[in-house]
Amino acid sequence: MTSRHRPTGLPAITVSLCIACGSTTPEGVIVRDSAGVQISESSSPAWRNDDAWTVASLPRMQIGTLDGDPTYQFFRIEAAVSLPDGGIVVANGGTSELKAYDDAGQHLWTVGRQGEAPGEYRLITGLGVGPGDSFWVYDFGLRRFTVLTSGGETIRTFAVGAALSAVNAVGRLPDGSFVVKEGWSSRTHENNEFGLARQPVAIARFMEGRPRHDTIVALPGREIFLGTEGRRMVMSAPLFARNASAAMRGGTVVAGSQETFEIGFYSSQGILERIARVLDVDLSISTGDLAAMTKAILASEDESERVMLAQHLDEMDVPPSRPAYGDILTDRRGNVWLAEYVRYPAVPESWTVLDVPGRLLGVVRMPARFRLTEVGDDYVLGVWRDDSDVEYVRKYGLLKPSG
Repeated sequence: MTSRHRPTGLPAITVSLCIACGSTTPEGVIVRDSAGVQISESSSPAWRNDDAWTVASLPRMQIGTLDGDPTYQFFRIEAAVSLPDGGIVVANGGTSELKAYDDAGQHLWTVGRQGEAPGEYRLITGLGVGPGDSFWVYDFGLRRFTVLTSGGETIRTFAVGAALSAVNAVGRLPDGSFVVKEGWSSRTHENNEFGLARQPVAIARFMEGRPRHDTIVALPGREIFLGTEGRRMVMSAPLFARNASAAMRGGTVVAGSQETFEIGFYSSQGILERIARVLDVDLSISTGDLAAMTKAILASEDESERVMLAQHLDEMDVPPSRPAYGDILTDRRGNVWLAEYVRYPAVPESWTVLDVPGRLLGVVRMPARFRLTEVGDDYVLGVWRDDSDVEYVRKYGLLKPSG
């Protein structure tokens, strides 16, 4: 059984990795080679106050309304992406619809509905662009990819094989194949050992027409806690649970386990080509952190459930350190954006940016209540909620003083 860990003012847990035998260039960055893998280790951000990137205070564009035309109303937006012509496609998960707008925010078309036929969706969880002016949708409920024209016409669909469990889309490779990540390992607690555990999950490549997948990399997956409730075995997500994160950068998969501030860059054949690390990141979990997160979770539940839930949270083991980051995105220039860790449904406001070689540039803060879904050369796109929890698609300018 996993030993119980409840922080009580312990010293800070830091990520300190050996940086010997490397050359420092530029300042604060050590780049070295290990068995053909380039390793970039940053000890300080490259940006200074006068050249840091910032997000404009007011949106450049907003799409959405509380009342009126339903083509501008949203419910449970899963994603929003820009097409090459500047238009925007929004996956409206609540209605299983795809809605498109021009670069001024004017509605162009709506397609999709609940169902299982081509052009219908059960549970949209992924959305991406390419190749050309096409875009793709991933349906978690049907384990199916759909490729559409920029006008919303369905080109083709194909299902992901059943060898992997609970897969979600990561992105599309230049050869037309797709990369997916297991959301949950089929081997989780296969021995029924109580306590904390992380089983490996596959990040894999699927090609249309091929029933098998090619694993690119296996990483520690979702952290869970296995306990009991009466005579039942109960599996729960512990506070500060870690998970694997992944994103695409052209033909490269960017992925990490969240255990340290480190990400790997993998070819589509599964070859580790580069590692980027940020050193001396404090990942400690204090008693105050635990109390704050527990309070936030309890506040979101019905009062009748709080006593039992509080007891359950108190009985769970806690990971030895907090996740180093959350989601991963890449921008049009190949920079990597790593979200600060927040527990769902909270939205991260701070994103750490690494450049193409993996050097730490600095941190970009998003507007409050804004969920980032895409980063362009001079903008960020995402979903903003007002005080009444009404959803809007917003585009803000991304200001880069140093170009």
